[in-house]
Amino acid sequence: MVSTNSATPKQLWECINKILHRRPAPSLPTHASIKSLCNSFSSHFKDKISVIQSTFTGHTPHTVHADFPQLNFQLASFEPATTTEVRKIIMSSPSKSCDLDPIPTILLKACLDVLIKPITDIINASLCYGFFPDDF
Repeated sequence: MVSTNSATPKQLWECINKILHRRPAPSLPTHASIKSLCNSFSSHFKDKISVIQSTFTGHTPHTVHADFPQLNFQLASFEPATTTEVRKIIMSSPSKSCDLDPIPTILLKACLDVLIKPITDIINASLCYGFFPDDF
């Protein structure tokens, strides 16, 4: 078995791990529900951004306590992405996925006609308003 897989390191390690009865470590943190997992990731990235922002000299971090539609600031020269541009980027990406992807790329591409408008809206809102939701 080992000699058969010696040319492909990934398959070789899978073979060795199988022989040694090793199980792969979970790729996601433990979670009670998908919603709690999403909220954990959201908190992680918001905290990460806050830490990075706090390292800038002369920068006073602030927290926006308003809902998304009530934000009153925008990028002055931002040109929103079109559904055509977003579709082209998604369709040109490789159809491979990993366990951390919220949706397999092949499924995203198959459902793109339905999802392209909300995905484009989310991208534009995020870039235009700098908004990252607390909860999903």
